[in-house]
Order: sequence, then structure tokens, then C-alpha cells
Amino acid sequence: MASFSLLLILLGSFCSKPLKVEAANILISALYGEGSHFLAASAIGQSLVARGHNVTFLISSAYYEHRVKNPKFSNFSYEVFKHPVPNHEVREMFKTLNNLAFVNQDKQFIEMMKLMSKRMAHDCEFLLSDKQFESRLEGFDAMMLDISWPCGLLIREILRRNENSVAMIAITPTPPWSGFLSASGSSFNYAYQPEITTGLPNKMNFAQRLHNLCSSIFVKILGDFLFYAPYSEIGKRLGFPEIHFVHSYSDFDLHLTNVDFASEFIYPLAPNVIPVGGLTVAAPAPLGKELEEFVQSSGEHGVIVFTLGTYLASITTIRPEIVTMFAEAFRRLPQKVIWQLKELPDWELPSNVKAMPWLPQNDLLGHPKTRAFMYQGGNNGFQEACYHGVPIVVIPLQGDQYDVAARIEARGLGKKIEKLELNAEIIYETLTEVIKNPSYKKVADQVSAIYKDQPMSAPDRAAFWIEHVIKFGGAYMRSPANDLTFIQYHLLDVYAFLTAVIVIFLAVVYYTLKFCLTRCCRMIGLGSSRKSKTE
Repeated sequence: MASFSLLLILLGSFCSKPLKVEAANILISALYGEGSHFLAASAIGQSLVARGHNVTFLISSAYYEHRVKNPKFSNFSYEVFKHPVPNHEVREMFKTLNNLAFVNQDKQFIEMMKLMSKRMAHDCEFLLSDKQFESRLEGFDAMMLDISWPCGLLIREILRRNENSVAMIAITPTPPWSGFLSASGSSFNYAYQPEITTGLPNKMNFAQRLHNLCSSIFVKILGDFLFYAPYSEIGKRLGFPEIHFVHSYSDFDLHLTNVDFASEFIYPLAPNVIPVGGLTVAAPAPLGKELEEFVQSSGEHGVIVFTLGTYLASITTIRPEIVTMFAEAFRRLPQKVIWQLKELPDWELPSNVKAMPWLPQNDLLGHPKTRAFMYQGGNNGFQEACYHGVPIVVIPLQGDQYDVAARIEARGLGKKIEKLELNAEIIYETLTEVIKNPSYKKVADQVSAIYKDQPMSAPDRAAFWIEHVIKFGGAYMRSPANDLTFIQYHLLDVYAFLTAVIVIFLAVVYYTLKFCLTRCCRMIGLGSSRKSKTE
């Protein structure tokens, strides 16, 4: 009897175990395998590999050598795609984008869209024209697509044509924009949700709400006719039905967004949208001996970490006058400054400045002597500073960096410097204010505590949900919002019906009262005439 009971317990224990995903084959498209997009996606890839899955990155031949030589990414497989132009021209495209950093924001946005839509669409068609590529897609259980490159949706159509059952995951490495949220079935309210690249706060006055709505319309029109249109043409040439690229994400199983509400504006999300902010954060590793000695030599004043991003680390050759401006400001500071700078100027930098071609950014931000982080406003850097509790001075240069700057100021994490107003005095005063005013450090520490008070890391959370949709699909989490027409979603037919009912009711009341009053007046008038005759 005891043996039988033990058998039942063992069987019950076996049956109660959750459904386990066997080693899945997962394809990840993170732009070209370049920059912050790849770093965010690779963090998820590392977590998936740790769980026993096989991860393959779709990567440009222009960046393959750089990634495959890095031991950190050696546990990935790579599907390398070539370009119709030499690899150095592809790398030059991204450099050109960053050379637009110090031009007017509106002009910058249009020029970036033109450059990216043309070059990246050609690359997409060149990739899909590879007859062997379609066969190499067989065997994948899931695909994670960075929405920055719409080519992923055409790859998805190839999988559909082959009737492959593949879990589809979309990821946005930036603060989400209206199209992404709407496609996921989440609501987007222009009264308190700023559109991407606007740099608006979530508490807006009338002029800002008007700006927000007009900017969103502009982004949608420009996106449809400039950014997405070339891919629609490619789809037609490949025999796919016409694709509306934003709405094509509406039936994805999962949407990952690289935000954390400890530092992000608050807005409602559908169940299939999972915040995974902090993908690139980690506990700091020890610094190299030389760098550690420089940091320790700062004494009680500490250090400032300064970068304008990988490409603008070459700013000495792009805008040498800006290097002079920053050096003048740093010379006056009591803190020491660690500056990402690839090419040194032909004059000597201040003695309190250490220039490095590459920074161990996460490790420096996690160092107890770091007092402030000054940078261009990338989303990964923002979350690393938040995680480590470092006040921020942000100089937004392009794209979503304006939005990150708005969140930094709104949350009280630091201050913004307008790029077209840069001068040595403003740089010095802003850094001094952020370091000396304890309110910024207090907020940064609170946000850091929230970031760290999580049951699992952001990459592990993303990996868990990817496994989940591989097991169960994501249809049960999908909002029905995208199944409704514009009229149905906004209840225009209901409002029209209620308006008609109210109008008809008021009309009936009006004409009934009018009829009654008219009859009463006639009867009163008739009675008066009869009375006068009898008299």
C-alpha cells in the first residue's frame, strides 16, 4: 500500500511539471548586427542560450567579422547576408547618419529616413534574392525581429508561404512609438503619450498636445511613403500580397519593448507587450589596472563618464571645435573625466581628462567613484545609468535620444543641454549643478533600487516569454483592437446612434411642446373671443 501511494505521488509530481521547451532554434534579426540594437538583442540571445536554445543572428557581412571575433558572442550561430555594394560603404552609411548629429532636428529626421530607406531596402531585396536563403530558414521555431528593419516582415512572409509554424516576436530597442503600440493592440493617447522623436513630456499643455498629434500624423505619412513603401514594392516583386507594414505586426505572438516603468512614462499595455528595460545592464566588472588607478586618483571629487556614442568618438575629425569646447569646460572641473575619444587633438588635453577609444561603460557607471554620466541619450546607456544610480547630463543628438532626454528631465534624473546651444560655460554649469545638487542623486538611487528589485533580469524575462509563446502561442494574449475598424474602435457608430436618439428625442419633445402650446393658445384665444361676444 505504501509503495502504491509512493507511486501515485511520483506520478502526480511528474504530471504537475510545467511543459518544457526542448532546445528551440531561434532566429534573431537585430538591424545589421551593429550598435545598440545588436547589444540589446544579444543580451536576450545569451539568456536563451543559457536555457539550452540555439540562437542564430541574421547579420550583415559588414559587421560579421567584428562580432564573431568577440568571445562574448561565440555561442551564437550566424546567418550572414551580403550587400550589393562593398562592406565599407555599408559602414559609411551609419557614419553618415551620425555626421548629421548637429543639424536641425526636422531636417535631420527627413535626411535619415531618406538615407536608411534607400540603402536598407536595396539590402533587403539583395538578401531575399538569394535562392538558398529560403531553404536555410527551415527548422526555426521562433523569430525575433527588430522593427527598425522592415525586411523582417518579408522574411516572415516567406515562412508563411512555406507553412512553417514559427512563433513571431517583435522587439523595439527604443521608447515605443504610436505605430508599435497600436499594432500590438495597446492604446495610444496623444494627451499624455508623446510620439517618438518629439522629445515631449507626458504632461503637456495645449500647444504640446497639438505638436504631438501633428508629429504623429507626420511620422505615419513619412513612414508609409518614404520608409515602408520600398519594401511594399519588393514584396510585390516577390509575389507577396500588399503588406501594410505597421499593421503586419498586429498578429505577432509577442512584443518586447526595451523600457522599465521605473524611468519610463506610464501608459497602458496589452498583455502581449512585455517591458524588458535594462537589457544591457549588469553588475560592474573590475576595471583594468591603469583605468582603476586613474579613477582612484580623483579622490573625493570622483569621475565623470563622457561619451557621444561609438561613431562620434571620432568627433575630433568631424567637429574639432566641439572637442575644444568640451576640453575648456572639463579643465575647470575638480572631477576627473573619462572621455570616449578615438583620435586625440593635436594639442594636449587637460590633465584631469583621460581619453579612451572605447569605454567599459557599464563597469564605469557601476563604480562608486562615478559622480555623473554625460552622453548623447541612447536608450541602453540611459538604463545602465538608471540601474547604477548615476545622475545624467544628456545632449540629445538624433532620433529617440530626444525622448530619452525628456524622460531624464521629467523623472528628475538629470538635466538636458540643447545641442545647438552648446558652449563651455553651459557644459561646466550643468555638470556642476547635477553633481552638487543632491536631488538628482537621490532620485537616481531610488530608480536604481526599483530596477534591482526584480524577480529576474530583463534578458531572462524576455527569454521566459519567448519560451512561453513557443509553447503556447500568443493568440490568447492578443488584443481584439486591431480586428475592429476605425469607426468601431473609436465607437463613432455608437456615438452617432446615441446622438441621433438624443436629437430625435429632443425633436419629439420640442414639437410636442410646440403643438401643445399652440393648441393651448388657440383655445385661450377662442375662449376670450366667445366671452367678449356674450358681453
